[in-house]
Amino acid sequence: MRDQLGWPVEGVLLDVEHNGFWYQGWGERPADDAAALATARPHLADVTVLVPVYAHRYLPGGRGSFGHPVLSVWQTDIIYYGLDLVDYMHREFNEARGEVDESWDPRATVPFWRDLL
Repeated sequence: MRDQLGWPVEGVLLDVEHNGFWYQGWGERPADDAAALATARPHLADVTVLVPVYAHRYLPGGRGSFGHPVLSVWQTDIIYYGLDLVDYMHREFNEARGEVDESWDPRATVPFWRDLL
């Protein structure tokens, strides 16, 4: 469980080190990859923990996250994977469900992760 909880942050660090990813809110990226990792780690220690739902599908942990869309998290490639937990379960496991209000536009609410969508 500890590995699954840390996986989203580790994926971001992988992209910092190997793919040149840099979050604008961290200031200017250091030229050296090792220095970039050292700078990114403390920033990532403060982001909302994502709780695993299934495979690489996550919801934010903590208060105020009710109704948050399920996110598919693969390094810094993050997409919506369900309008909420119920919608996600129907989509992931291919179960029939009633009408869905397609006009609803999911919006991630937690800082940092919402910016990667």
